[in-house]
Amino acid sequence: MFLLCLIIFSDTAVKSASKGIELWLNIVFPSLFPFFVGSELLNKTGLVKTAGTLLEPVMRPIFNVPGCGSFPFAMGITSGYPIGAKITADMRGQELITKTEAERLLAFTNNSGPLFIMGAVSVGMYNMPQIGILLLLCHVLSCITVGAAFRFYKRHDKSRSKKIKPSVKSLKANTQDIRKTSLGNVGSLLGDAVKSSVQSMLAIGGFIILFSVIISLLMETGIIATLTDIIYSIASPLGADKDIIKSALCGFFEITTGANIASKSQSASLVQQLTVTSIIIGWAGLSVHSQVISIISNTDISAVPYLLGKLVQGIVSGIYTYACMKIAGHSLMRAEPAFSAPDILGCPTWQYYLGSSCKYLVISIAVLLAFTAVVRVLPPIYRKFNLNHKNL
Repeated sequence: MFLLCLIIFSDTAVKSASKGIELWLNIVFPSLFPFFVGSELLNKTGLVKTAGTLLEPVMRPIFNVPGCGSFPFAMGITSGYPIGAKITADMRGQELITKTEAERLLAFTNNSGPLFIMGAVSVGMYNMPQIGILLLLCHVLSCITVGAAFRFYKRHDKSRSKKIKPSVKSLKANTQDIRKTSLGNVGSLLGDAVKSSVQSMLAIGGFIILFSVIISLLMETGIIATLTDIIYSIASPLGADKDIIKSALCGFFEITTGANIASKSQSASLVQQLTVTSIIIGWAGLSVHSQVISIISNTDISAVPYLLGKLVQGIVSGIYTYACMKIAGHSLMRAEPAFSAPDILGCPTWQYYLGSSCKYLVISIAVLLAFTAVVRVLPPIYRKFNLNHKNL
């Protein structure tokens, strides 16, 4: 049927494939490539192990994963799909985490980045920069909620990684590993990181192009319209909007198309538009899920917990957004100029996306290191304060 549609609607297929290639080449590649290379280098040089040793007391009680899980968590929030999945798969490949811990991590560390939410969605689609922070905040809170819930996933599993206690001995061992990395090794690591990253980017590009064609054919053949009419006839007594239903169906397959259709709905309220958009961003779409499944295909990580986690995250994100809009929605309705913000859909050059990606990469690493430093400094201060209090 797919091949038959390609023949009958060949013009639509070619145009949609061209749009997919343009999206991948001008936006996705420059946005994700620095994160892929940077995460590979940080993983191989031992910096992640050092941060993980210190952050074990934080990540283990909240998410029931090792401290090194803080790395895919931080990078996943700041970079976007599918960096969190890539880092988690790499860590599983290096046996830094067990299969169960990898599945817990994957359920909540693969997220949409601020560049897409605050740029493409809030400015490019809604022309309302002020809603970007709301959507991003709800998205991050929902991913933390899912992570906290998934700490109970296979909690009786005996194949847990060894709980690491921050100690001078373990920190010295990790520091020595980093110091052993010579210039020659860095050159080799950089070459391997670039090769691996390019290979991953090509696979991602293939899925983007494929789903760009699929969603166009579904709309051209009227399948989306037919499903929309069926669901609308059932849900209309509940006050459901037809355009919102259509956006949800498209968002089930591809995140950008679904969010864009929701933003253009003329009959739905802003609360409905943003709630469905938040659900779509949390769910991510089959296009992203296909990329993730491709990334973890060389590991023993199961995709079932990941898909369940994304479904729950989409629902929770929608609930958070709906609640926030009901509480403070009136303050977001004020007009604000949008011309000063970059129009992600309308097209700054690839240099903009590359620069933004590098900026977020530096910020995420800086935040991770700062948080690590705080965790390292606070316990001795607390113990000293406690000792002085007892003496008093």
